[in-house]
Amino acid sequence: MIFPANTLILLVLSFACVSNRTPGPEFKPIIPLPAELDECSGLIYLGNGLYAGLNDSGNDAELFVFKLSDQPDTRTVKITGASNHDWEELTADSSYVYISDTGNNSGNRKDLKIYRISKAELIQNDEVPAEEIAFYYPEQKKFEPSNKHNFDCEAMICAGDSLYLFTKNRGNSKTDLYSIPKTPGNYQAKYHDRFDAMGLITGADFRQTPVKNSLVLIGYTVEGKGYHPFILYFHDVKGTAFFKGPFERMMFDGKLQTETIFFHDGRSVYVTNEEEHGDKGFIYQVDIQK
Repeated sequence: MIFPANTLILLVLSFACVSNRTPGPEFKPIIPLPAELDECSGLIYLGNGLYAGLNDSGNDAELFVFKLSDQPDTRTVKITGASNHDWEELTADSSYVYISDTGNNSGNRKDLKIYRISKAELIQNDEVPAEEIAFYYPEQKKFEPSNKHNFDCEAMICAGDSLYLFTKNRGNSKTDLYSIPKTPGNYQAKYHDRFDAMGLITGADFRQTPVKNSLVLIGYTVEGKGYHPFILYFHDVKGTAFFKGPFERMMFDGKLQTETIFFHDGRSVYVTNEEEHGDKGFIYQVDIQK
């Protein structure tokens, strides 16, 4: 796969790790996102070389299935029984894919939900029905529009019998951890913990192996008109005590609105950005282990 030389130079050099001003992981461009994913806010690997992604608010209730290629043959899958109020994340288990309609920029939503669809049907069909998992935050008492609240959410993982939500706290730049059952119904989200993210969390992934479990979160800080990405890597998670173990914070110089992250293997992750401010949407690889 060949990119123009100046594109590669700009994309790689602009993301040197700056946590200690020494050489560190880079955002290595793998491939441009399909044209259909111009506002990509969630992306997962389905297996057998297939990926699925979604666009966020203002778009149709659709997922896009594709393989990594210079000119991907992207298949559009309509999700019936669902609407895209503000889709923000994808996660999956062996049987289902979960679509989070949990974006809540102004903090005034009372219709937060997650859609559950069959993974097998997503891989095979162009139209898939959705089941609804509705929920609310019991700690939220006010619903007046605000840009300084703690009830937005763009990051979600699946573990065991639950879905875990990591909030995007516009009020204090922390992230709160909640869980809800991953079966259809209407639930009160259960609060578990808080972590000082020092920025806005926009994506998450959880990797379970017989040896150990790992969690990655991605987000950005906003300085002026620039988005400055960072990754939080919790590399030895015990059970679902996600914030209790050792972690690394990786900060990057580049200005990019990073929206999704998922494990590529045990040593690296894939990261995507939303096409904002003239940036082209890419899938990048970041090596999080030396």
